[in-house]
Amino acid sequence: MSDPHAAPSLDIRAVMTGEKPAPRDERKLNFWERMYLPEVVKGLINTLKHMFKPSATIDYVGPASRPDQRHIAAVGYRGEHYLKVDDKGNEKCVACFMCSTACPAECITIVGEETPVEQFGAQRFKHPKVFEIDMLKCIYCGMCVEACPKDAIGMTTTYNQVNTKRSAFIYDKNRLLLNNDEFMKSLGLERSGKDPKTNTYPLSPDGCGPDVTHGLADFRVGQRQPGV
Repeated sequence: MSDPHAAPSLDIRAVMTGEKPAPRDERKLNFWERMYLPEVVKGLINTLKHMFKPSATIDYVGPASRPDQRHIAAVGYRGEHYLKVDDKGNEKCVACFMCSTACPAECITIVGEETPVEQFGAQRFKHPKVFEIDMLKCIYCGMCVEACPKDAIGMTTTYNQVNTKRSAFIYDKNRLLLNNDEFMKSLGLERSGKDPKTNTYPLSPDGCGPDVTHGLADFRVGQRQPGV
C-alpha cells in the first residue's frame, strides 16, 4: 500500500471546472511534525506567556473604565423594551395586539382582560393580563414601537443582557414595567415619562401626554355599558 503522504495533491479548483488537474509537489511532514507534539508544546508556551501579561480587557461599563472607554448609546438606540405608564401608574397598553401582529420575530405574547372601572376609568376597556417578550427571539427592529397606537411601549438604551438560563430572557409585564421605572429614573423623568421641569413628555411623539394617542386624538371617553 502506498504512503498517502507520498501521493501528489490535486488542484481542487481544476477538478471543479472540469480541467485536467495538474499535480503539485508538497513537502512531506517529518516524524515530529506528524506527531504534532512540538506544535502543542509551542501553543502551551505561548498561552503561559500571555497568562502573566496585563489584561487587555476593557471594563467598559464598570467603575474602573475611563470615560473614553464607555459605550454611550446614541439617540434612538434600540435596546431592551419597556412598558409605559400614565400619571396614575396604570400601564398604557390596551391589549390591542398591534405590536404582536407587527412583530416579524413573533416574540410578543399578550393576553388581554377587562380593566377594573375604579382603577382605569370608564374610557379603558382592556389591559394586558399577560405581556411577555422573548428577548432571545427579538431582533430589536422597533416595529412594535411604531405599530403601537397608544404609545404604550418603548425601547431603552440597555444592551448588555447577561443571564444564566434561557427562561430569564422572557420578560414579563413586571419586568417591562421595572425597565420603565429604571429608564425614567436614569433620565431624570417621572415614572410616566413626564419632565417635572417643563411638564412635557419628551419620550412621547410630539411630546404628547399619556392621555393622547400619538398626539393625534384623545382616548375614547364614554360610559361603560354592561356586557361590553
